[in-house]
Amino acid sequence: MFRLRNTPTKVARTLLVVMRKGSLSAAEEITGHKYETIGRWLRAAAKQAEQITKALVHDLQLTAVEVDAFWSFVKKSVVKIKTKSARRKGWALVGDA
Repeated sequence: MFRLRNTPTKVARTLLVVMRKGSLSAAEEITGHKYETIGRWLRAAAKQAEQITKALVHDLQLTAVEVDAFWSFVKKSVVKIKTKSARRKGWALVGDA
């Protein structure tokens, strides 16, 4: 999670909002982080699974089932980004994290 200017816990918390609300737009409104930033965090989370999992379990106290649901969501989101089928045009086109 190097160069993200946020802790893995903050990133994980924001991505949980995305997962629970079902949209980056909702997470943008709730957390105050830009839509594109959250999209980059999704890609970074996929690459930094170990750090994010630690934050989910230790800092946010999620269960194993919740962590599995989180990673399933991240995987589906990254596929959308890579295939450029994300709903918002700029989300799939932002540079790699």
